[in-house]
Order: sequence, then C-alpha cells, then structure tokens
Amino acid sequence: MYSDYPKKETRIRKKELLITKEKATSLIVKSVVYKDIKKYYYLAEGSKIETHRFSCLGRHDKVVVSSDNELLATCLNGNAIVKPLYREMDNVRFGEKILPITIKEIDTEEELQGFLQLEQYHYRGKSLHGRKVPLIATTNDPLLPLVIGYIELASSFIMNKPRNALLNGRFYVDNSNIGWELWNKEAATKWTNLIVRIARTVVSPEYRGLGISRLLVRHAISYARNHWFIGRMKPLFIEITADMLRYVPFVESCGMHYIGETEGNLHRVQKDMEYLLKNYSRVKNREILREESGGIVDQQVTYVTMLKKVEDTTGIDRNDLLSLLVQSPESLSDTNWALLHKILRLPKPTYLLGLSGESEEFVVNRLKQLQKPASQFKQSPLPARTQIEGNITLENYSVRFDIELTRTNFTRKIQQSFGVNKDMLSNSLFKDLCLTIEPGEIVLICGPSGVGKTMLLSILMNNPKKVLPPFCRVEGVLRYPDNARISVLSPIHTSKPLVNAFGNVSLEHALHALNTSGLSEAHLYLKKFSDLSNGQRYRAMVAKLIASNSNIWIADEFCATLDPITANIVTRNLRKCAKHLGVTALIAAANWSEFIDELKPDKIIHIRSPWDVRVFNWIEFKAAICNSAAISRGQL
Repeated sequence: MYSDYPKKETRIRKKELLITKEKATSLIVKSVVYKDIKKYYYLAEGSKIETHRFSCLGRHDKVVVSSDNELLATCLNGNAIVKPLYREMDNVRFGEKILPITIKEIDTEEELQGFLQLEQYHYRGKSLHGRKVPLIATTNDPLLPLVIGYIELASSFIMNKPRNALLNGRFYVDNSNIGWELWNKEAATKWTNLIVRIARTVVSPEYRGLGISRLLVRHAISYARNHWFIGRMKPLFIEITADMLRYVPFVESCGMHYIGETEGNLHRVQKDMEYLLKNYSRVKNREILREESGGIVDQQVTYVTMLKKVEDTTGIDRNDLLSLLVQSPESLSDTNWALLHKILRLPKPTYLLGLSGESEEFVVNRLKQLQKPASQFKQSPLPARTQIEGNITLENYSVRFDIELTRTNFTRKIQQSFGVNKDMLSNSLFKDLCLTIEPGEIVLICGPSGVGKTMLLSILMNNPKKVLPPFCRVEGVLRYPDNARISVLSPIHTSKPLVNAFGNVSLEHALHALNTSGLSEAHLYLKKFSDLSNGQRYRAMVAKLIASNSNIWIADEFCATLDPITANIVTRNLRKCAKHLGVTALIAAANWSEFIDELKPDKIIHIRSPWDVRVFNWIEFKAAICNSAAISRGQL
C-alpha cells in the first residue's frame, strides 16, 4: 500500500523511538511541541517521535512500532496508523485524458502553503477549531497548481439531532466493551469520538466538475477507517453536515446515507444569547461554556462575541436586538440580516456512513426502522420538460448567394488582374442537403472556419433570416416540431446577481444550473454577469441555457474561449443534463477535438467544404478521427 512512499518517512531516526521487530512496547505520549510543519512528541521514558503538524496523536495517547516499522496508536478498538503518512494514487478522467492525482497528508512546506492559500481563498482565514486533519489532492503536472483541493476531517459535535436519532438503538461491537442500549446523554458523552466529521471539502474553482470532491470523500472514508483516532478510539461512523448538500449532494455517490436535517438554533438562539450577554464577562473568562460541551462551546462563544460587537458598534438597544432573533430569518430586513445572519444557524442536511461492516449494517437497519428516504431529493432540482414531438428535418435544402458587384477603381483593377467576374461572386451552400435530427439527440456541427456552420445552425433553429442577407435565396423544406422551445447560448443582460439571473426559477433550480456549468463557488452566486471573468461568463451562459425550460439548446462557437480542462467539465455536465432532461442539443464548433470525447454526440454534421457535407454517428466519427490521426503519423 505504501511501497512508493519514501523510506525516510517510515524510519524512526536516531535519538527517537527505537524498538526491534522482536519487541513492541507500548509507550505513552507525555508532551507535544509544534515547530514549523512538524509536531514532536516526547514520550514518558524520554524518547521522541516526529510527525506532521496535523497528526491525530496527542497527549496521553499510547504508541507502538509494529514489526514492519509502522508507528501505531493503540486504541480501544484496534490500532490506528500514525506513520507512514496516508498517500494514495488516484486519477480523474476528462475525455480521453487522465489527470493523475495523489491524495495525501501534508508533509512539506510547499504543500502546507498550497493548502493554506486554498483555505484562505475559500474561508478568508476562518480555521476549524479542535482536532483536524486535512488530506490534500496534489498533482505533479508543472502547469497546474500543486494543491488542487483538500478535504478536512475533524472531531464531531455531541449535538446533532438526526445523528442522535439514528444512533438511538441497541448497538454493540462484537468482542469488545464498545456499545450502548440507547444513545442518551451518557452514551453520547462516552462514545461521540466513535464519529468523525467531514468538516470541509474544497476544490480549486478551475477543476470543479471533474469529480474531485467525490474522490476526496472516498479517500477521507479510507483514511478514517485506518488513520483517524481521538480519545483512544478509532471511528465507526463518518458524517457530514453542510448547507451545500441541499443543492449538491455529491456524498450520496460515495455511499453516504441521508439521515435528516440538523435542528439549527432558531428555536433557542434568543434565549441563549440573552443569557450569555448578561454574563458576558464570565463567558470571556470561560466560567460559562465549559469544554465538555462537546465542540458547541466555540460556536456559542463566537456567536455571543459577534452579538456583543453588533450591540456596541450600532447602538441598538439590547432588547430590540434580541427581539430580532425570534423573527423568521426571511422576514428580517436586509440591514438586520447583514447584522445577524452569522449568528443564526439554519437546519442543514446530514449524511452518515458506517465505517465497519457492523456499523454500516446498524445504520442501514436503523434507516429502515425510522423509514428515512434514500435521498433528500424526491426529484431532480430541474423541472421536467417534454421532448420535441417529432423530428427536425431538412429536405433538398440549398442556400444561394447572388452578390452584387460594387464597382470602384480598385475593384476594376482586381477584376482585370485576377479575372474575377460577377458570376464568381455567386455560390451555393448545402446544395440539396437532406438531414434528420431526432428528439433528444446531441448534434455537433463541425468543420473549418467559413464553411457555413453558423448558417446551418441558424437554419436548424428555424431562423435562417437571422444570418442570411437579402441577396440570399433559400430553397427546400424545413420541418419543425410544433412544441419546440428554443434557448440559445448568449450573454446575460441583467444587473441582478447570478442566482436571480435566470428568470422565475427556484433557488434550487438556479444553483443546480450554476453547479452543473462549473460555477460552484458560493461567492460567484452573488456576483453580476458583468463582474465575472470571460471564462466564468461563458459558464454562466451555459447555466442560463440549462436553467431554461426549453427542449432545444443551441450553442454556436461552443467552448471556443475555454481552456481544455474547463471545456471538458462544461461539456460533460451539459451532455449529462441534456440526456437526463431529454433535450435536443445543436452545437457548432471549429475546435472540437478537446471536448469531443466528453460530448459523445449522437450525430456529427461535418462540413468539409460548403458543397461537401457528411453525416456521421458517434462510432463512425471516432473511426474517422483514428484514421486521420494514423495518416498524419504516416501509418496509413
């Protein structure tokens, strides 16, 4: 498993713990010292251990070196690996390309800085409290950032309503003293360390949509099983609670179960804050809110500190301020919401997974007993739509240009020198073209620039007059379904924030469209279209297309301004969404080679020249691409 890991990471150095393979003595950690990116543990008998700064090992923990030189922490329910550090190779695929990724614990200064920069970008310096371990996703590609994502595991809070309800049944681990009859206050106090929490999942904005979040969750589960421990307990359950799961439940595909929503603090925040404000000096001195509150202590201290600051800086009477806390958050004015929203904790979806066979079986059985739904979503966040009722067909379709010659001194010289006459300015496109596009097909129109891709796309969207000048003549038959509803990839002309830029749709609808297009940064939801970069604007245009209630999507110059990775992300998600909804997608592109393997079009209309149009299916086109590549390499 760790064969490719540097041997120096598994070696106990000179003056450190030295134990032979024949003798494995359990020793106790006496003290801990942090220095740079390292953490040093001094053991009771005087030896020293070095690990990375986020190691789970703490004071009073017992350690042992195994026969194969692994450094282990002795727990009530087995041994947890301290060294070697977690390091696993994985990859993500986009199109036919593979991006190798390493998921690992942080052990270099460069990795630490990459993690901190990503944390700063997303959370503006807000670090987690308590014990935590980040696993980073790194790549050796010299043209990409070293750290492109991370997932952070942390100790769990005692209070979590849906989890407490789920665990409130008889559970015992075979051949151990671990277990409970009911999950009451005594059991929660004793056994909460059997639960580890996914506290944060972050992917660099440019690489969202490749499935890196799901990859990180899978590795977090693997890490939790073998490496995480706290209070001399290895975890038997892993959970995650987050608002974003209401809109992007990516953990479902990793096997995690939806178990309900947390309680939030709306029902008690006014009472809590009133008491804590009256005793603020005692709160600051830690006379109230003791550490055994199970993690909620830091939140309560933060909330009352924020509220005291609001009181001091605004001059609002305390009673008036407290009265606002009993109002529904939706009823607060924008000003009051800005003052108080960080103190209000709304209900959040919670997911949980058993980390052993016994604990997972317990979770599944309890979900059945409690009659919990398999998912929090009863249906797709995007509204269902009816496919086009019938084919789009072209029969013997031709376009002829009859351009008038404008005579000037220069044009006369050109005519005389090059033999150009009026007839040479006239030409035909798509002469007698016959074409059928079926409902739900994804169609790619490709070919070099200037051969008529945009014109054909305009014809297929039943609007040839939009691009054809008056001196053009159109012949042939175009048949279009009566229930066709068309949306065209185009700029967003509104000054509203992106979450409000798609018309009369629900928040879930808008966020699903934005996430699908690759705009899953929360702060981007609040920006206007004009505030975005060119690449972000393109993805917002794709989101508008997805959010529409249309059954035909039209996109010209598809992904022309995007880098290859982003183009593949956008293409993958657009195809998935189009197929799920039964939408007919008509796409034109000159530079299609970067994203063609993600698009997998049902039909390819390849315009080799204005008078030479060929129609392929996906298998035929893939074969043509391979033959073309072989010819260019001189193999055919």
